[in-house]
Amino acid sequence: MKKVFMILGTCLMAALVVIGCSKPSNNNQQKPDGGEQKPDGGEQKPDDGEKEFSMDIAIDGDFSEWDALTEETADGEYYLFEENTNAELNSMLRLKLTSDEDNIYVYTEINYETIYVAEGGPYSQGSSWTGFLPKHPATPGALIIYLSTDDDASGAFAPVANSDGDSYWDYTGFDAFPQYYFCYDVAANKMQFGWQQNNWPQNHEKGWEKDGDKWGAPLSSHGAGWWGDTQEESTSASDNTVSDENTFKFSDIVKVKDPVSKADVSVIKMEFAMDREAINEDGKKVNGSVVIGAFYENVDQEAHQTNIDGSGKLPSSNKALTLKLK
Repeated sequence: MKKVFMILGTCLMAALVVIGCSKPSNNNQQKPDGGEQKPDGGEQKPDDGEKEFSMDIAIDGDFSEWDALTEETADGEYYLFEENTNAELNSMLRLKLTSDEDNIYVYTEINYETIYVAEGGPYSQGSSWTGFLPKHPATPGALIIYLSTDDDASGAFAPVANSDGDSYWDYTGFDAFPQYYFCYDVAANKMQFGWQQNNWPQNHEKGWEKDGDKWGAPLSSHGAGWWGDTQEESTSASDNTVSDENTFKFSDIVKVKDPVSKADVSVIKMEFAMDREAINEDGKKVNGSVVIGAFYENVDQEAHQTNIDGSGKLPSSNKALTLKLK
């Protein structure tokens, strides 16, 4: 019996030696931290199932790609999503922002009840010298995009204060505010882009120059700093450069849910590209990040140019958005 145990013990020892000396395969070797060893020796991290959000924008009047940018998918840096929270300033329901190496892209929804409805058309793109072409019916309040362009929060200006003296946002370092004019063209039965107007107060109005007595102060009006100081062939030389009718597109009248009232309301969706080399008057490309606020002046279906209280602004809070540029 003792001899049998000795034989079994010897066999067991031999088996342990074989197991201990055998070299494991490099393929799919488990690392102590749970990662897999790839055949080339590199470590392959476990797949957590999450992919970085991205989207490609084409300004073509098809808004389906914007559907992917939601409160859940927005990263708060390169992709921004904002909804209205103010029942009084509710003509702009949503704002979405992103960029690529050439443009800043903007999506918004404006309540149809606050869009100027123009008879007597059809109309086509004009300029800030001519208004709508071929015959200007009236000038509506603009959609205004306030932008910082130099990563400097100390100037040049703050947005216009409302009739109570309150600033739309507490940021005082905006540098430009392109304005967009459009109407619902009854004769054409669709939205019509009119023109985009450039504004750069620190180069065109005394006091808003760097370190002037208005540096960092609220604008006096939405007409401050208009670039239209030259005229060539009946059009301003600097109009329609940030965006034009080819890079500003509208939807039909569609229903969406109001984020405040939760009611279905009629809106016009808009998407547009802002040329990063045309926002600054000197043509210097906007890089880094931009602080952005959107304000809409028109208050009903009549034309109401320069209404400082307007009918909508996003963000609804007093904090503007910051978009990191790609």
